Amino acid sequence: MKPNQRIKLSDLASMLNLSTSTISRALNDHPRIPTETKKKVKALAKDLSYHPNPFAKGLLQKQTKTIGVLIPTFGDVFFSKTLESIEEELFVRGYKMIIVRSGKTAEQEKKACWELAKSHVDGIIAAISFDHENISFINDINDEGIPMLFLDRVLESVDANFVISDDYIGAFNAVKHLIASGRKNIIHLEGPEEVSTAFFRRQGYEEALRSEGIPIQENYIIQCKSEKVVKDKLIALEHHYDAVFCFNDYYAFEYLEFAQQRNIPVPIEVAVIGFSDAPMCQYTTPKLSSVDQSSGDMGKSAVDLLLNEISCLKNKKPIEYQTIKTKTSLVLRESC
Repeated sequence: MKPNQRIKLSDLASMLNLSTSTISRALNDHPRIPTETKKKVKALAKDLSYHPNPFAKGLLQKQTKTIGVLIPTFGDVFFSKTLESIEEELFVRGYKMIIVRSGKTAEQEKKACWELAKSHVDGIIAAISFDHENISFINDINDEGIPMLFLDRVLESVDANFVISDDYIGAFNAVKHLIASGRKNIIHLEGPEEVSTAFFRRQGYEEALRSEGIPIQENYIIQCKSEKVVKDKLIALEHHYDAVFCFNDYYAFEYLEFAQQRNIPVPIEVAVIGFSDAPMCQYTTPKLSSVDQSSGDMGKSAVDLLLNEISCLKNKKPIEYQTIKTKTSLVLRESC
């Protein structure tokens, strides 16, 4: 460093082996930065007579009144309804939103998150759809002063706010209804193993069986990775099962088509329940029973939590992360 040269954030970062964003947050008493780190940064800044650039600081503190929203697809009705709820709530609060899709790979989803961050949003609501081996990018975005709230799925290794539907109770009540109607041999078409929603729905399915003294049969829990494998397993179990509880409505729609091809009368021989209560449930033959996820409540809760976190960061208040579970309800139609 040359004599009389102005000390920059990058100089402090290099000396302390920290990122420039961490140095900036420490100097501004960011609640996520440890007290010991703040002391080290401030002490070095004082020793070197560091003074922040007032123009840059003004940019950092400026709010754009814009929220970024990441969703897996525009084609899923659940996310469409949730988006509508988010947009309505943001409008009431004086905010607008930018929407991006996750893409087809984990890397594309990571890039989409960064694109939102680079768009100077005040915060991000993200429905993560891929299993990321390295989630450090989420922490890096948070270090930039952009809080992320996660929708519909819990990421165990991330400290953040989450808004999810009560998948466990939704599945439990659906399977309990099937049992109460006389069904004992219930197949579960299971969702992706790495997704928390699939885990909780399977747990609800299993607990409902246990509560009625019905043994859990592993061959009745079918992973839906390959359409051919699923159909082969269903054919092998034909006439041995009397109900199907599906991870989502799309699996249920596929099963109804399969049942029609195999001349399996629904619900006379096999009852079927989906999950999400997509509008198409009312137009299938027979009309599909499903679990409603209260997408409107999820959108409102997500906005409330995220804007509260943004306010806490702005006013240097401690943040207490929450996981909000919205209520689910069983919508009965003709399929069970």
